[in-house]
Amino acid sequence: MKFLTKVSPNNRDKDHSTQGIMAELSVGLMVVFVFSMVFYFQEYGMDYVIHGVLLLVTAILVALVTEAVFALSTKKSIPAHLKSSFPLVTAIILVLTVPISTSLFAIGVASFFAIFVGKLIFGGFGHNIFNPAGVGRAVIVSSLMGSTVADVTTGATPISSMGNAGWMIKDAAVTEKFLEQFGGLTNLLLGWYPGALGETSALLILLVGAYLAYRKVLDWKVPAVYIGSVFVFTSVIALANGVGMWYPMFHVLSGGLVFGAVFMSTDPVTNPTTISGRMIYAIGL
Repeated sequence: MKFLTKVSPNNRDKDHSTQGIMAELSVGLMVVFVFSMVFYFQEYGMDYVIHGVLLLVTAILVALVTEAVFALSTKKSIPAHLKSSFPLVTAIILVLTVPISTSLFAIGVASFFAIFVGKLIFGGFGHNIFNPAGVGRAVIVSSLMGSTVADVTTGATPISSMGNAGWMIKDAAVTEKFLEQFGGLTNLLLGWYPGALGETSALLILLVGAYLAYRKVLDWKVPAVYIGSVFVFTSVIALANGVGMWYPMFHVLSGGLVFGAVFMSTDPVTNPTTISGRMIYAIGL
């Protein structure tokens, strides 16, 4: 009997190399980042764009320095190590999960933890048990939420507003007024409102995700099952409580659900290798 194994991440197949996959993923992430910068420029001005770019530069520089120091300490070639460790992807994803109000200090600390604690101490790329960017995000949420920049918008996001409303709005008039403050469900789809830098435009993220799935950079089944299961679960809650179908749509389109489904749940290292395992994993998410 011949056993076929498929260990992730896949270093090479007939169409892709890991370097090629990560390069395409980086381009997709940068498309989302550029959209965010266009929004902040149009709505708040150039100062916000400058701060957003500085967040990205800071995260990337800290990630590169951390990887370089690690390579030196383990007597590895720095260029060869950086080429196979892909710190750029982790840094970009991390920045896209934080609000524009995040300080440079906070993103720098989070980037270090993402690279060193989330990846390098486990042996580097391909051996980490956690999503590195998720580790960095957890550091900010748990320890650095108070580290914000003055004069940068910190308005309520759809998720925080829903939390303040008790997570369940049954009155139709109140529901309409609640959704109007974000431009309704249509604007939640388009993402023209403040939030985490890369998590607002569900439509753009889905389009980028579809392209990456077509290019076989990610497995479309994971985000599809992830988003689909959230829709089903919240639909049951809506029906059980007499709430309209706006409720599951709100949960799918707001917050970081679509971004997490497309760019984080599909991480080739921390993803199960079998199709059935990935389905269970996606539902669990």
